[in-house]
Order: sequence, then C-alpha cells, then structure tokens
Amino acid sequence: MQKTSSKSVIGKLINLFDTKFEITRENENRFYFDNAYYSPDLVFRNKNGKIIALIEVEQGTRKHIVGGIVTADYCMGLLKEKPVFCLLALAEDDLKDYKKREKMLMQYIKHINKVVIGDFGDIRDFLAKL
Repeated sequence: MQKTSSKSVIGKLINLFDTKFEITRENENRFYFDNAYYSPDLVFRNKNGKIIALIEVEQGTRKHIVGGIVTADYCMGLLKEKPVFCLLALAEDDLKDYKKREKMLMQYIKHINKVVIGDFGDIRDFLAKL
C-alpha cells in the first residue's frame, strides 16, 4: 500500500464518480443533531438526493473512527437514510486494525446499511457496483 494524501484520494474518487453520483465534500457535509456532529469526507447521493454512501478517508485515526461511525449511524437514523459507510484506509496497519473492528461495529449500528473497509482499490470497486 502506497502512502498517499487524503486530498488526492478524495479528488480521485470525485473524478471517478462525479457523473454517477451527486458528490459533496466535507465542508458541505454537516450533520448536526442533538449535539451529535458528523461531517464525512464525502457523501454520495443518487440523482434523487438519497444518501447512498458516506466515505471516510483515514490514516492513523484508529481509535476515534469507531465513535465517528456510531455518530454517523445516529445522524442517518434521524434523517431516515440507510447508506453504506465506506472506510478507506491509507495505511496498511490502519487497514488491518479497522478490519478487526468491523464485526464489533456492525453490532452497534442500526441505520448504516453496511460498513465497507478497504484500500483505494477495494472502495473504488465497491462504489462502482452501487
């Protein structure tokens, strides 16, 4: 796995999928309910505005990503949305660590349809199939 910046990866995802989805970046994605604040790196919506996927591009933030997913789940429940949560790991150690938490995460979420954890290729291929 090559070390890459999150900005360049986010740019690549936008370039790949901007004709398939309506895509908003982190500064446009502010979900704030009952003091729960969540702002994902990217939100993919279908042409009707329904949230299809939340994408987080992460490196070295192993501990707080669990809280981020739980907060995202809470916010999506209030919005009555059921998107996929994609966690794109930029570092191999992080990818291994996130994968260890996948089963535990699925026990605590109700409104996220699925958590997909992978590197750029994994997430790109998954999003292409949506």
